[in-house]
Amino acid sequence: MAESPDTRSIGGLRRSVPSGMASKDCSESLTYEFIEQLLDMEDPDFIAFTGDNVQVYGPSTHQRAIDAVTRAAEERNIPYAMVFGNHDQEGDFPREKIVEMVSEKTHSYTVTGPETVDGVGNYMLNVTAPIAGVWGDEGDSVFRMYFLDSGAEAQTEKYPYVFSEYDWIKPSQIDYYRKLSETGRLEKHSSTGSVLPAVMFFHIPLVEFAYSEDSRCNGEKNERVHDQGMNLRLLSTLTEMNEVKAAFVGHDHLNEYCCLVDGVQLCYGGGTGFGRAYGSADFPRRARVIEWTVDGNENHNIRSWKRHYDDINVIHSEETLYSES
Repeated sequence: MAESPDTRSIGGLRRSVPSGMASKDCSESLTYEFIEQLLDMEDPDFIAFTGDNVQVYGPSTHQRAIDAVTRAAEERNIPYAMVFGNHDQEGDFPREKIVEMVSEKTHSYTVTGPETVDGVGNYMLNVTAPIAGVWGDEGDSVFRMYFLDSGAEAQTEKYPYVFSEYDWIKPSQIDYYRKLSETGRLEKHSSTGSVLPAVMFFHIPLVEFAYSEDSRCNGEKNERVHDQGMNLRLLSTLTEMNEVKAAFVGHDHLNEYCCLVDGVQLCYGGGTGFGRAYGSADFPRRARVIEWTVDGNENHNIRSWKRHYDDINVIHSEETLYSES
């Protein structure tokens, strides 16, 4: 889920109303109608919220916003986790408080992460085998998901030499990922001995997300890439570790493509939210579905497609992001 902010304010804010929907209440209530339809259609095993999950006006709406953004998952008993964007902390809502509130939810796997690492919400979730099979014994690791905090606005007072609007993933976070990945190298395919595949989620795209006609890209680019303020070689680290096969971001609401760069699929989710979340009249709100499978020969595959609000029964842009078959 990308860009689905809930304000929990009085009244309906209508921003970037899609064509043919002028008569509808394009407030956050429509966002949750879409989310509920999407979850009922796909029945997912897990939800990743990729930032700008809430955008409140003040403390009086903090709890209501968290309750609203997590309600559909909680009601359906679907586990989920979050990273944070550049708007989540608005309305006097620090990341630490968001994690505290979200962590109290029954099905949330969101955690603060190490205090020694920059940002809030840097962590890894390990998927384990429910039963024994070709992938190994019951309880063996079979897949990993990494979550990193890409920050909000650039901290110009701390980094006056950086001319950028947005923050970036810091060296301590890259080192933290590397250490986690190195431990994962001990949990290899049971038969082939190769490193298990993983995916990563953060909010603000890397500079390498820039769409190129010469790159192996699939999907729509409808606005420029508002990338991180500095490039500290996260992508080269992912390529070196050869574990993360796809990284997913939010931030740019009108982009929803994937590009294969240096062995890693760099993917946008596409904007989900109505109301305060900007969009475009000719760009239906949407969400990306990710499917990870492992077959009887222990081949891992990652596929993806999108669902649109205005025709939720139709699968859009189905593609294979990674395959060992």
